[in-house]
Amino acid sequence: MAIRLARPGEAGVLGAALADALADDPVFRWLIPAGRRREERLLRFFSAMSSSYLHAGKPAYLGDDDAGAALWADPAASWQSQFDLGQLRAILGAFGPRAVRGVRTQMQLSNLHPREPHWYLGYIGVRSSRQGEGIGGALLDEVLASADDAGAAAYLESSNERNLTLYRRRGFEVVEDIRLLRKGPTVWRMWRSPAREMIDR
Repeated sequence: MAIRLARPGEAGVLGAALADALADDPVFRWLIPAGRRREERLLRFFSAMSSSYLHAGKPAYLGDDDAGAALWADPAASWQSQFDLGQLRAILGAFGPRAVRGVRTQMQLSNLHPREPHWYLGYIGVRSSRQGEGIGGALLDEVLASADDAGAAAYLESSNERNLTLYRRRGFEVVEDIRLLRKGPTVWRMWRSPAREMIDR
């Protein structure tokens, strides 16, 4: 399974993989519902997010002929995304009339984010035509092996219950499930201790 670091100019490649992978994700159906130009809006959002990660020097990975992508923040980096004006406009434009909902959702998740150092998985996804081939697991393993070597924890928010088994197989545990803005879809907050700590338990 070929996994590589994305290059600085590949925000669009990352964005295309994530937009296809997460088109049916419950949270993104809620934030960017079915309607005119939805595919374009999803691509705009994920390309802008990918651009913010690349510009900040955060590790972004592409897997197996660019069929999957993962955006990470390492323990030394801020896990909060920093946007330039163009990226911010693209993100708010992607949400359209639900821009306020999108901002409030991000604020809710940010307020619950762990404060101790950790690797943070911002987004991960595999194109719908390539799911079930192990690409998602390989994208996780690429970083988790390094995290274990350094004795570092990892954290993510899963917005799809079907993915919990994949994360649990790699040592993540659910620490809380929350309803977004009280009436939105459920998100599972998951924490992974370094492998050596899990063995010592």
